[in-house]
Amino acid sequence: MIKISVSSNGKDITASLNRFIVDQQKAVVRALNKTAEQARTAASQEVRSAGYNIKVSAIKKSFTINRASSKNLIVVLKATGKPIAMINYGARQTKSGVSINVKTGRQLLRHAFIATMANGHQGVYERVGIARTSGKITKGGKTQRANLPVKELFGPSIPMALSNDVVEQAIMSKIKEKFPKILASELNYLRLKK
Repeated sequence: MIKISVSSNGKDITASLNRFIVDQQKAVVRALNKTAEQARTAASQEVRSAGYNIKVSAIKKSFTINRASSKNLIVVLKATGKPIAMINYGARQTKSGVSINVKTGRQLLRHAFIATMANGHQGVYERVGIARTSGKITKGGKTQRANLPVKELFGPSIPMALSNDVVEQAIMSKIKEKFPKILASELNYLRLKK
């Protein structure tokens, strides 16, 4: 008669299980964070392919990533921001004004001009109110230039562009496609590392 006896140390099993769970968690955290970074890149591509001619750098700056951790297995990719300065929409100065490309192709903003302010900020501006006239005006006993004030022009914000259904669906499908692949790669990396 053959008798097989299996005995093991419960502490060893618990330690092995804990190590396995920690490794799994590390892989999930890394996969979530890498997926968020790739989703940010995909978002900038999708916004541009949907016709919004916004500079890639302006799109990426509008995103913040609240990264996942072992204590919080949630990653948040959030686009915030005010309307984008018109200079970021392929603005070009012409004799008749400024040519921009927001979504529907190039259009001309008559009376607009590109200028760099004293602080170095460049933008597309237009004169407002009485400023469209030339010469000088007297206001409150003081003479000032009539071509002031000016206001900067803005186009759609990144969140507005991302709320486009086509863009939203493309980003979600990218996330669904990428996450399982990245997770498998991270699990494999941890397995080979041992």
